Amino acid sequence: MIQEHPVRVSTLTFADLLKAGQPLALDSYQRGFVWSPEKLLQLTSDLAEFAAQPDKHLPYYIGAVLLHHDACQSRRFIIDGQQRITALSLLYHRATGRLPTGQALSYSGQSARQIRRGMQALQQQAAIAREVIEQLRLTVIEVDNSDLAFTFFDTQNNRGVPLQATDLLKAYHLRAIDHANGVGELRATLQKNCAERWEAMQRLPATLSPGQDFAPCLFTRFLWRARRWRGTQTPTDTHEALLSEFQIDTWHHGADSRSSVDSVPLYANRVNRLATALTLTRDGEYVLQGNQVRVSHDPANLPMALRQPIHEGVGFFLYADKYAALLQRLMNTPRPCAQVTAFRAIYHELLRNNQEYLREIFILCTLVYMDQFDVEQLPEFALRLEFLLGAIRLKQQLVRQETAANFFRHAELNLLDVIVQSYHPKQVLDFLKRRQQALLPLYAEESINVGKGVQGRYKRAVLTFYREQAGSACSSLSAKSQWLEAYLKTSLEGHDGH
Repeated sequence: MIQEHPVRVSTLTFADLLKAGQPLALDSYQRGFVWSPEKLLQLTSDLAEFAAQPDKHLPYYIGAVLLHHDACQSRRFIIDGQQRITALSLLYHRATGRLPTGQALSYSGQSARQIRRGMQALQQQAAIAREVIEQLRLTVIEVDNSDLAFTFFDTQNNRGVPLQATDLLKAYHLRAIDHANGVGELRATLQKNCAERWEAMQRLPATLSPGQDFAPCLFTRFLWRARRWRGTQTPTDTHEALLSEFQIDTWHHGADSRSSVDSVPLYANRVNRLATALTLTRDGEYVLQGNQVRVSHDPANLPMALRQPIHEGVGFFLYADKYAALLQRLMNTPRPCAQVTAFRAIYHELLRNNQEYLREIFILCTLVYMDQFDVEQLPEFALRLEFLLGAIRLKQQLVRQETAANFFRHAELNLLDVIVQSYHPKQVLDFLKRRQQALLPLYAEESINVGKGVQGRYKRAVLTFYREQAGSACSSLSAKSQWLEAYLKTSLEGHDGH
């Protein structure tokens, strides 16, 4: 069952925002106040011009504010917009000699010094009337769920890669086709084909966040991490890191004798034993060089591997096409096989009730697993991986972005490395079983109330999923490991093959 977490949006004056509910506050994960005195003075100048207008009924909008309503602490924590709220509070203090009511903001020493600098600068300026400050309009977005609040915060402040990064990659690799040796007509046809592939990929349904552009999601959340998170190294997926991996470090046409404008070198992996190169024909078909076998039109079947070298031009677009299709096959494609059907049931009934960062880990690991072993023993892999992620949920009420990196970095071995370096699914499953055994005490000791908070909702989802094994009266997850084994023996019989 998918839990709904309402998002409330309204337009309020600054005065109404302060009076609309519990006091505004800052949580520990927020950065400090960083506005310079010059920026404060610019705001003062803008407001002075606004106040001088003859029509006093015109509204002045000052942007959006994102709030997390925490009923337990009787506070509304500012997720995004604290710089503007602080600045308006300073202007209010300049006008009245006191801070506005309805806020419980506290700052670090460094922020306090920055605020003093701002106040000193404001003392040299004429004060803005309190009425003007109070009537400024803000778009207020308020959420109640702490997981959603952290997701919003990371997205707004330090998460991912600007959309123009993937646009730059598209432009670079289209230019690489144009600059390659070959017939001009062929290059133009390939450019058109690859541009259409990319645009079709961007229109694919989002894997995690609704409305999200598929291309940045594919590259930042999955492909970049699958390639760069190795051993204890789990670097941050910055704009520059993305361009380095998928543009600067891609191989030029002259790096391999098998490479040309329409052909990409291939490497030995699970789905390629004999072919040496892959040619993209004018009509969009794939031909394997070395045995002249035509590959199906489904790009999910392209004989590539996640961590292989990426060749510029056609090679980049085929690589992106392959993993976009594989991710869609896993999550969205209609009429899936029995193994994928079972996987989706596990995801929707257990993971959809968990935090987005944990779902990221789940999908990332599963994509790497499918790249290595297709759907062989996929449901068992999904259940054993979910057992590990569920332990994180039971241990932590607040799951932050760095949780994903820590999951790989702090383990005995990086699970992504284990999958890529394994020859048989049993090697991966045995690794997960060992980690599963180490977490038995945590499950045995949990005492979370069913349905209460994010942890309680997750616990309820687990009890519902394993209701045949646990029984309707069960209220503890201490036997989850036994339920998992029993589920594998019954519900998933016959799902282990292809």
